[in-house]
This record gives sequence, structure tokens and C-alpha cells, in this order.
Amino acid sequence: MTGQTHSVTERRNAIRKLAARKAIELPLLPSGFWFHSDIRDNFYYATHLFASCVERNGDDNMNEEQRNTAMQLAVDMIGNVLKLQVQDSNHPMYGHWPLGLGDNPAAAKAHPLPVELMGCLIILFYNKYQHTLPIGLKSDLSLAILHIYQSDVYRHPLQQIHHHEAKHTALKLLLAHQFDDKELLEQGLSFLKQQLQHIKKFGFKEYGCLPWHWHWIQAFTCVWELVDNPNVQRIVSEMLDTLWRIRADYYLKGTWVGAQSRQWPHDGPLDNNTLLDYIAFGDFPEPVAITRLEGASLFTYEVAEDIVQRAVNRQLPQEVKRTIQFAGVDGVVTEEAHTYVYITEDYAAGGVWERRTEFDNEQQRWDITLPLTSQALKDNNHVNQALFFHPGAKYKSGDDRHASPYGEVLFHKDCIIQLWELPSSLPSLEMNETCQELVGCLPKGEWHFDQQSGYGRVGNVYMAFHLMNDYTHIEKIDRISITSPLQDGLNGVVMEVVSCKEAAALGIDSLADWAKSMNNQRAAYTIIPFAETNGKLNIVYKTRRNDVLSLTVGTSNNEKMINGQPVTFTDYPTGELPS
Repeated sequence: MTGQTHSVTERRNAIRKLAARKAIELPLLPSGFWFHSDIRDNFYYATHLFASCVERNGDDNMNEEQRNTAMQLAVDMIGNVLKLQVQDSNHPMYGHWPLGLGDNPAAAKAHPLPVELMGCLIILFYNKYQHTLPIGLKSDLSLAILHIYQSDVYRHPLQQIHHHEAKHTALKLLLAHQFDDKELLEQGLSFLKQQLQHIKKFGFKEYGCLPWHWHWIQAFTCVWELVDNPNVQRIVSEMLDTLWRIRADYYLKGTWVGAQSRQWPHDGPLDNNTLLDYIAFGDFPEPVAITRLEGASLFTYEVAEDIVQRAVNRQLPQEVKRTIQFAGVDGVVTEEAHTYVYITEDYAAGGVWERRTEFDNEQQRWDITLPLTSQALKDNNHVNQALFFHPGAKYKSGDDRHASPYGEVLFHKDCIIQLWELPSSLPSLEMNETCQELVGCLPKGEWHFDQQSGYGRVGNVYMAFHLMNDYTHIEKIDRISITSPLQDGLNGVVMEVVSCKEAAALGIDSLADWAKSMNNQRAAYTIIPFAETNGKLNIVYKTRRNDVLSLTVGTSNNEKMINGQPVTFTDYPTGELPS
């Protein structure tokens, strides 16, 4: 396979070994846990440590005494986790675990989240290693699974078709298999079919949301691994193909390109949630850090070869367009989103046309993404995404997330434009200490900055940006941070990117050449007065491809034009049918 290193099995073993080594290195707290912030991490690291001791890959550098010590550590940790399950059937949180353990884990209150994915992995781990488990731990695991089965933790109807319901469906199928419950199996299978058909018809609403996308994949992979019913196997295989096909469409060498419906710090501006990508695709350097372990190396499932090739052999530039319709199980569409990304082998650019609000205001609307193929990028922990945004609710300085709801965008191949026109007074919900400026994040490299523009060479690409207003920049350990004030509530940015190989064909062989060339492409920002308001903001920009892009805000109908033609979404297919 082009660009890949090692086999899937070797990469899986490498991740298991990495997790086991980190588990051994983790400081043990007086409570007997490694983590108090999230009980699940204790279970995930312990199961990987146990698996590493059992599998004995021959390269873990442990002698027999060390292996026995490590095995006992894993057994004790898993036992500590199991002890915190609520096993009183009269308790309203029967079957659940606490999430955060606080200062006194024994007194921590139960929470609905841990049982979802951890419950699936408990069942998988028990079945996978039941013949090598110490008798006491085997009994404790079996009892914990029984309490899950007897409880209501998974007995929820389908309503929203989101990651919580995906995990509940997986639990139904796993528990039905575990306890030979035919009625529960049929219900789980019915839910699975509805979820699959919903994704195919309406699209995947949790787009670019790596923890949640991985939760769908991991939960249903547990089902694939254990439930041998032929009808379940057929549908769950189709579900996994669909989920991995979505992943492949928005994949570039370890990254998730384009918009993200919700973003955590490990999703950007450095793509760092990479374990499952590395095992499946392997076309970027082996991870050295773990941000979310979950069940990464416990699965034998392998992604279909045609989907792998779809992801790793991206030899020609490709535009990926999707219409996502937001509907519940009733099929009533309440809104739509249109995602766009332009992907090449060296970079990707794009996002979502419509800004959406999700409960923690963590949508990332657009970025330019560079692949994780540079060892220097990974070793130095440098960001690989370039973006600008106006800070909104929940924003804190240094956390390049939490954009405000303002601004209109225009995407065209390797060029992105956004204009902001803020109201004279912002709702208190959107107020923060930097609400009158834009924030930018750039990958480190060779950069030249002038009054309103910047030109950079990062790895195998050149980048340029043109702001409407002046800006300041600060070089940090992992990125270059930009701030640019809004003037009368207005600002804008154009970003364009090109591979060094493409640039060389145009006679551009240095950053100086690139800056000189792109200086001639400066954007024309114009404030056009008109009677009803203070004015409308317009930008006209000619790309290096000589495409003319025009974006206007400040009217009832914001105008988005590419080469004189209005932007439409007639060529954006709805749903996630195979292409």
C-alpha cells in the first residue's frame, strides 16, 4: 500500500505496546487509581496493559517478573474500576459508574456516560480474555456485565440518531448475545437498521467530531467482534463500512480535514487523536502520544481495502461536497448544512457554509489542514491547521476554539474567504474579553509578515493570507498567533494555499518569490454605502488560478459569487451513500 508502514497487525501491536508502556509509567495515586478526572481512562489503560502481557509480542522488553508485576497492576486497576459500579438494583443509577472521581472515589456520584462505550469494551474484554483472566477478576467482570444487563442503562428509545444512541444500540446487541436474549437482539437489530438508513438518507450529523465518530466505530466494532448472528453481522458490517468510508473521505495522512461539528483540543489545531487512524491507514509517523486511548488496539476488525485505498492513495485533487440534513428518528428535517473540502496529497482546505450552534460552542467552521507526515511536525508538537475566527461564547485566550456566530464564508478549491460584520452591541452570551478582534492560528515555518498580509512556507506548501485590517503576530512554542482588530465591527480574511510542487511549475522557488507573486493578488475590501444601514462589506479576490471570488455581507441576502455565478448547492449530494 502506497506510503504505508508495517502491516495492520504490526501497527496494532505498536499501539498496544505504547499504551502498556505509558500505563506502567503512570504514577499510581494513593486511591489506587491512575486518573481521578475520568474513571474510563483507568480501565482503558489497564486493559491494554493486560492485553500486552497476555499477547507477548516479543518486543516489550519485559522479563517474567516484570510481566507478572505489570499483569497484577492491570488486574488491580480493572478491579478498582469495577468496584465503583452501582450494584444496588434499587438505586436510580443502578448499573452506572461515576465519571469524575474527585478526592474520594468511593463517594463519587454515578454518571450516565461511562457505561456507554466502557460497557461495550468491558463485554469485549471479558469475552476476548476470559480464558486468561484470574478467577476473581473474571467473576467481577461477569457480575458487572450482569448488572448492566439487569439495569436500564441501555434501555433508551431512538430519537436523535447520535453517538449516545449508537452506543446504547451496541450494548443491546452485545448483552443480547451475552445472555441469549432473542427479544433484545431483535430490538437492537431493528435500531441498528434504523440508524444505518438514517445516516445514508440524511448524512452523518456529527461530522468531523472525532471522539464521537470513533465512539460509533468502536461500539459497533465490539458488536462485529462478538455477535455471530448472521443478520447482525451483515448490517453491522455495512454500518462499519459506511462509517469508515466517511472517515476516508475526510482523511489526509492522520488528519480530519474540513469542518468539525464539535472540536476538542486534541482535534485541533493539531490533529492528535490518531491511534485508530494509524492502525487503519498507517501513512503517517507512529504516534508517540495518547490523547484518547479507549479500545484502540483491542479490535481485530480491519478496514476494507477499497476504503483504505480511498484514504491513502489520494493522487489527484478532489472536491468533497455533502448536504447534511438534521432530523430525528421521525425524519422531520429541521435544518441543513453543506460541507465542502478540497483535498490534495499535500494539503486540504474547506469547511461548512452554515454556522451552527452546538451546546458547548465548539464547532470549527473551516481550516487549512496539513498532513501529519512531517516528523518534525509531530516531534515538536507543532499545529497543522491554519484558521481565523471571531471569538464567541466560552472562548479563553490560548484556546483556538469557540467562535462567535458571526461571519459569512466562501470556499473555492484552495482558497477560503470569511467576512465579519458584527452588530453594534453583542448579546451577553457572546461577550468576552477579545470580542472586538479576530484570532488567527498559523503553523510554524518560514513566514514573512507585512501590514495586512502574510506569506509562509510550511513543509511542502506555501500559504498566504490577506486581512482587511492591520494585525499583530506572536510566535509561540507550537504556533504563530494572530490578532486583528475589528474596525466598526468589520474585518475579513482571505487564505490561499498551494503545494511547493505546483508553485515550482509557476516559477516560484522561494518564499520571496511566493510573497512577490501573492502580493499582486491582494484582496480588494470595499465598504459600499447604502441608505438602510451604515454600509455593506464586499470583497473581490482573484486567486492564483485566476478565478474571481466575490463575497458581500450586510444585505438581507448575502452574495457569494464564483466567476460571476452565484454559489448554489445543487451538486451537494444528500446523505452518505457510497460514491
